[in-house]
Amino acid sequence: MIKRTFYNLPAEKRRKIIDVTRKEFQKGNKKKITINTVIQKAGISRGSFYQYFDDKLDLVELITDDMMTKITEFIKDELILNGGDIFKVPMRIFDVMIESTGYEDIVILTDISNRNNDLISEYMQYRFHEPNFLATLSKYVDKSHLNLENKEELRCVVFMMADAIRSAMIHVAKNPKSMENERKILYKKIQLLKRASMATI
Repeated sequence: MIKRTFYNLPAEKRRKIIDVTRKEFQKGNKKKITINTVIQKAGISRGSFYQYFDDKLDLVELITDDMMTKITEFIKDELILNGGDIFKVPMRIFDVMIESTGYEDIVILTDISNRNNDLISEYMQYRFHEPNFLATLSKYVDKSHLNLENKEELRCVVFMMADAIRSAMIHVAKNPKSMENERKILYKKIQLLKRASMATI
């Protein structure tokens, strides 16, 4: 678990540790991440590392939490701009992440060829707690045109869209020339979900 002492650090120092950790995970196809490398490149001591973190699994949590914070804020802004239309958000997420190479964290966390896959898998299986970002975003979603019975059904739609976006971005990361085709496939998936979610029975 990431300790409170980490969050009490100055923002600049926290950001440096996060950025160093991200860069090390991005090298995952070439080498395994080590605590020594992180502390050397972040300019902290081993003692400080254990004041901020319990173990290496917390480095995966750093990447996951940072990614989810950015995505949640972006989705909130997009929902406000688009009058709460949840089905306009996925294409915007895809376009912005592809343009900014912001999809790298998702690739890091899902690429089975990553040499740190054992570490990532252990974190995802035993330590990852699905962030309750749906509760945060729900008040910005226009539910008046949705034919969903409850919050659980809305959650299912959101996570089906998230899976579609993640799949598209992983394919593009591995083959950049597939971007236009993956965008078309993603659009079709989102439209299918939209029709199913707005259908009258």
